[in-house]
Amino acid sequence: MLGWVKDAYGGGRTGELKERLLQLKLQPAVLSCSKVKLDPAHPQDESGQVREYAAFLKALGGFQLQVTDGGSADGKYSRPEMKAFGEALNEMGKTAEGFGLNLGYHPHFGTLGETREGLKRVLDSTDPRYVKLIADVAHLTLGGSDPAEVIRTYHERLSLVHLKDVRKDVSELARANRDLVRSNAYHFCEIGRGAVDFQAVLHALRGFQGWLIVELDGYEVPPGGPAESARVNKEALQKLGLNV
Repeated sequence: MLGWVKDAYGGGRTGELKERLLQLKLQPAVLSCSKVKLDPAHPQDESGQVREYAAFLKALGGFQLQVTDGGSADGKYSRPEMKAFGEALNEMGKTAEGFGLNLGYHPHFGTLGETREGLKRVLDSTDPRYVKLIADVAHLTLGGSDPAEVIRTYHERLSLVHLKDVRKDVSELARANRDLVRSNAYHFCEIGRGAVDFQAVLHALRGFQGWLIVELDGYEVPPGGPAESARVNKEALQKLGLNV
């Protein structure tokens, strides 16, 4: 769920949302802490925001908070800045743990975690007991990482995986210069139609017992609308051997 859901259904409306999710047989597994900025160069106390997100998700029966960072992929952050950044993330993870939840870091295009080097700096600065990894295979590919390698390297730290694809034309441009695609309206596409090697990703995921979540945003909606995209994704996953 996106962070705005807490703003729309927090307080007295949480029970209403929980009942609606039960009716639809949906589990609110993950909540994005979208108001948490986490900029290594401009640290601020965001513990209150994290507690609010955690209390909301706990009340709904979820289990995972998601955070990204507000840094830059080209940011030359000092060791003290990264140390403070990591400590802040660890404290957020401890807060989540206090509510019976996990905290997962999502490397996102346009952030410090965009590149493989940036992701390593983030994870090296944090404690794996408190900060897990949410691997979005599309964002990892767009940033120049090999998502299968990332999954293998951090397999024990992996808490959740986002499955979506990257447009081939965008991926080719990004390999030449990522700045060329930052302003593109559409980065992503349905599974199997883009540049992500899903066979390699699924092979790397062997033994993983967590959630695989199919998502699709920042894409050109086909004539059949979201329902057509859902059908394409489902058929692609079935061809890959997943029972969906």
